[in-house]
Amino acid sequence: MSVLAVRRLRVTADDFGLTPGVTDGIIESHRCGIVTHTSVMASGLDFDRAMAEARGLPLLGVGVHLTLTWGLPALAVERVRSLVGPDGRFVGLGAIIRRAITQRLVLREVAEEWRAQIRKVTQSGVAPTHLDSHHHVHVIPSLLPLAAEVAREAGIDWLRRPREFLCGKAVPLRRMAARIILGAACLRRWPLPTSDTFRGVSLRGHRHFRGALEQMLRNLPAGWTELMVHPGKPDTALGREDAFVSGRGIELDDLCAGSVRQLIADVGIVLDWAGGRGGGGRG
Repeated sequence: MSVLAVRRLRVTADDFGLTPGVTDGIIESHRCGIVTHTSVMASGLDFDRAMAEARGLPLLGVGVHLTLTWGLPALAVERVRSLVGPDGRFVGLGAIIRRAITQRLVLREVAEEWRAQIRKVTQSGVAPTHLDSHHHVHVIPSLLPLAAEVAREAGIDWLRRPREFLCGKAVPLRRMAARIILGAACLRRWPLPTSDTFRGVSLRGHRHFRGALEQMLRNLPAGWTELMVHPGKPDTALGREDAFVSGRGIELDDLCAGSVRQLIADVGIVLDWAGGRGGGGRG
């Protein structure tokens, strides 16, 4: 098989450190399943324990899940006034988009907050392998240059491009509009190395996750693909903090399924493990 025909797969579990159950689910899906990378939330409720666990997992690449739409900022509230609501927490996705469109986001505050989030991860003893973001906010046109800037400053050479062509799955009109906007935002020239192909948006919350996952694996194109997943063990804290709860347990079970691991071996997919078994990306 030629080098160009090799199919390489990076499986990235988002929201590491969000809650204890999410941390545990991601660790299990790495140890027993196909997750090769994870993206940590610097303000996650279980951040400290997640980082302590990550330091003992040399084959798990840990990146930063830049956040503007959930939780508390890493900086003092008075330094990020344009990013938070009256309660001092980040505003939701809709509010961030509206503030960006109307130029009410102070870009200096975004950059400094993201630098603080990255710094919190590096100070925990983990060198980040990549950047992505909660709700993909880094692809907002005014924010993408900032994400690339803070990545370069930190020596991070992988920035997710969540471009996925979606068809054949009925979704509410509002969600489809959001997906179209997301796809359009990813059409520009990408500022840092990334995967050739991205998958995961269409799988999240799928009624038949394992079947859809296995179909995706069979049809994986040549080159580098990043698959975004959200495994976890539902816990009380997760139910308070996020709307996606039971689906995380389904993803955990299916990412660890023997049939999935066997399929990857049968079709010759190379998993992009950190620590020397795989690695790297393409611009």
